[in-house]
Amino acid sequence: MSSKSKVALVKGADIQEDVTRVFDLLGGVQNLIQKGSVVMLKPNAGHAEPPETSVCTNPEVIRAVIREVKKAEPKEIVIAEAAAIGCDTVECFEVSGIAKMAEEEGVECYDIKRDKDLVNVAVRGYRSNLDHIKLPRRLMEADHLINLPILKAHASMVFSGALKNIKGVVQDKVHMQMHQQNLTMAMMDVWSVCRADLNIMDAYRAASGYSPHMPVPIESNMILGSKDPVAIDRVACEVTGIDTSGVSYFTVAEEAGLGSYSMDQIEVVGQTIEECFKPMWIPYIGDMSKRWPEYDVRCDGACSSCQALLAINMEELKAVGEYDKNAGMTIVAGPKNEVPKDIPDEKIVLHGNCTKKYLKDHPNAYWILGCPPNEPALYLTVQRKETINGMGDQEDEIIRPCMKRDKPVWRDYVFKAAEEYYKEHPESK
Repeated sequence: MSSKSKVALVKGADIQEDVTRVFDLLGGVQNLIQKGSVVMLKPNAGHAEPPETSVCTNPEVIRAVIREVKKAEPKEIVIAEAAAIGCDTVECFEVSGIAKMAEEEGVECYDIKRDKDLVNVAVRGYRSNLDHIKLPRRLMEADHLINLPILKAHASMVFSGALKNIKGVVQDKVHMQMHQQNLTMAMMDVWSVCRADLNIMDAYRAASGYSPHMPVPIESNMILGSKDPVAIDRVACEVTGIDTSGVSYFTVAEEAGLGSYSMDQIEVVGQTIEECFKPMWIPYIGDMSKRWPEYDVRCDGACSSCQALLAINMEELKAVGEYDKNAGMTIVAGPKNEVPKDIPDEKIVLHGNCTKKYLKDHPNAYWILGCPPNEPALYLTVQRKETINGMGDQEDEIIRPCMKRDKPVWRDYVFKAAEEYYKEHPESK
C-alpha cells in the first residue's frame, strides 16, 4: 500500500462535476464524511470583496462542496469563518456572495469572532508565542472540518493555500498575537490543535499579482483536494509555476509533521501537473536587493514573507507618487545586514522583528515590528515619516483609511503591470 500523500487534481469547465470528481478520486464522499455528523466548512472569506475579485473562496465552489457533502447525509453543515483583523465576518459573507448561496442551500454561516463559548487549548510543543489558543467549542466539537481555501498570491506569505487558510479559525486577539512574533510558526501551532481532515482548494480563478488586497484573477479552472495540507499546497505551487524555495513555511510545516512536501512523497491523481500547468504572475519572488536602485535596500537573510512585503510596499510607493520623493532612504529587512553608523537614523526603516537589533546603533530609526509586519506598514512609514505598525489605534485610524484612499491608484498600477506581464507571457493568461 502506498504511503504517499494523495492529491486530486481536476481541470474542467463545470465546478460541480469537478468537485464531485475530486471527492471520488479521494475515495468518495460516503467514505470521507460520516452519516449523521456535523461538518464545518472553512472557506477563505477574510475581506469584503465580491466573487469576481478572487479575494474569497468562490461561493459556487462552496455550493458544490455542500451538495457533495449532503450525499453523505450529515446532521448539519456549517460555514465557519473569522474575517481578517478589523474586518466584519458577516459583511464578508454577504459581499463575497457566500451568505446568499448558503441561504439557498439551507446552510448556516457562523461568525467565529462573535462566539463567546471558547475553549483554551494547550499547544503542546508550541513553536511560536502561542502556548495556548482560544478556539470556539463549537468548531472543536464538530465531527469534520473541511478546509476550503482559494489559491492566491499573498503579500505577506508569497502564496496562500490550505496551510494559511486555517489561520481564520481564531478571533482577532489571537490573530494579532500571531502576527507579532512569527506568523509561520504560529500558523503551524494553530494547525497542531485544529487540523482539517480534508482540504478542497478553489483554483478556478486563482489570484495572481499583489494579492490579497489587489489580486489579478486568472482563468485556471482547477479544483484540488487532499487530506494532506502540505502536499496540496505543494501541488498548487507546481501547477502554477511558483518557486517553492521562496515559500519558507513549507519546511516548517513538514518539520511540524503536518504533511509531505517532497514530490517523491506525493501521488497526484486525476489529471497531471503538465496537463493543468498555468503559470501565475507573482512579482515578489527573487533577489530584491537591486530592484529599487534609488533606495539603499539591505535584505540579507530576509525571509520570503518580508521579501514579498518589501516588493509590494516599494511598488506601492511608486503607485501613490511617493517613490521619488523619498529616494535615498535605507530599507532594512532580515537579520544579516550591515547598517553603517554614519547613516542618519531618520533615513532608516527597519522592517520586521529580526531588525530590532539595529536599533542599538540607530535608536531613532523607524522600526516596524511584526513577523511579518502589517502589510502596508512599510510604504506608510516611508510616506508619513512615522512608525506605522498597526499597534494601538493605527489599524482603524491610519492603515485602513490609507488603504481605502490609495486603492484606486494602486489598482490601476497593478493591473497595468499585470497586462504587461501577461502580454510577454501569453501562455499564462
